[in-house]
Amino acid sequence: MKRTRRWIAGLMAAALMTAASVPCGFASSADTFFGEFRMDASAIDKPVRSISVDIYRRDEDGRFQLDTSGEYDCKLNRVTIDAGFFIQATEEGVWVSVDYLTDIDGDGVYELLEGGDEPVWDVMDTEGALAQLQPEETPPTLEVGQPYILSPELLVYRSQLAVRDRSASGDHALDDSLETVLWQEFPLCMIKLHRTDPEDGLDRTQTYYLQIYNDVLIPFDVSPDDWYYDAVSFGLSQGYFAGADDGCFFPDDYLPRAQMAQVLWAMSGSLEADQTWLSFTDVSPDDWFHAAVAWCQQEHLISGYTPQTFDPMGLLSREQMTVILHNYARYLGTTLRSNADLSRFSDGDSVSSWAVDSMEWAVTNGLISGSDGALRPQDMVTRAELAAALYSFTLNAGLHGGRIYY
Repeated sequence: MKRTRRWIAGLMAAALMTAASVPCGFASSADTFFGEFRMDASAIDKPVRSISVDIYRRDEDGRFQLDTSGEYDCKLNRVTIDAGFFIQATEEGVWVSVDYLTDIDGDGVYELLEGGDEPVWDVMDTEGALAQLQPEETPPTLEVGQPYILSPELLVYRSQLAVRDRSASGDHALDDSLETVLWQEFPLCMIKLHRTDPEDGLDRTQTYYLQIYNDVLIPFDVSPDDWYYDAVSFGLSQGYFAGADDGCFFPDDYLPRAQMAQVLWAMSGSLEADQTWLSFTDVSPDDWFHAAVAWCQQEHLISGYTPQTFDPMGLLSREQMTVILHNYARYLGTTLRSNADLSRFSDGDSVSSWAVDSMEWAVTNGLISGSDGALRPQDMVTRAELAAALYSFTLNAGLHGGRIYY
């Protein structure tokens, strides 16, 4: 499915958060900071990741050839396209370069080009524009204390030009065998603040790694090629799910009952429940899922494991998930059709009697699909499978942001 890309215009001039960063192994760093790089966006995270990089350098004929490869630990400043970036020099003589780590052959290894006397990276001027610096030119320096705006749309545009130039210019080693140039889903930019120390004459840099997404930060373990990509992306954008602190989603992890309650609660706007409904001995007010479980019990969406316990970390089966989502559909007041014949599945007769109606409803509306002709009703459900079920339910029911539109 070809996804629609939304380029959101405008920069957000709100209170800004300093973008923390650590340099990778192939970039020198400053002993003391001589500038600031600040950003604000609707979604920001800063996971430390290990990235693989191939460094290409010009040969004597001026053609880029692979020189070295390595693994580098980087703190990635990941933001959505609505971000605002501000750069401010605190010392004289600071100038800014922007380079682009591309992966034009899709092998998971970034390409970085070192041009020597003919650099291929961009330089930012005092208007925030980006252009390659010619060998005879001197980079423009920033006025101390003056904030300079760098546009995320411009960074995305220049990164796409870098992909085009590196795959079609004829001077890149990958030109020899590259058949298809992959779209760079999430451009990775390397922003450097440069300054020559007047005392020792040494050049020093502050390096920041910036990855730009559309309207949601895609977890590292979710690829555009995955069957659940659109479902996870949608669930994250709607706030149904949250990624982990390290930028992952864990799509293959099984789903505990507490997480199911949390998702339904988030889908419905995190409504407050009457706490007198909460009667489970294994759910306490200090638990992160307390409010969600209380609300789900109040609305009769998820029954207890026993009359006294909820079993919050117990894993849900596929048929249990369908029953819960069927309950949720009734809670919303939506009437989805139900006419599936479970007998066409090799294990259709293994669906528990209490789940047959819900499984028929789920199959009819695409929340559950067979795998090799089997429903696997007693298999544990994964986070990716729940995301896919919610995505199908949303599309079929007209659900958006916790409301039904008729």
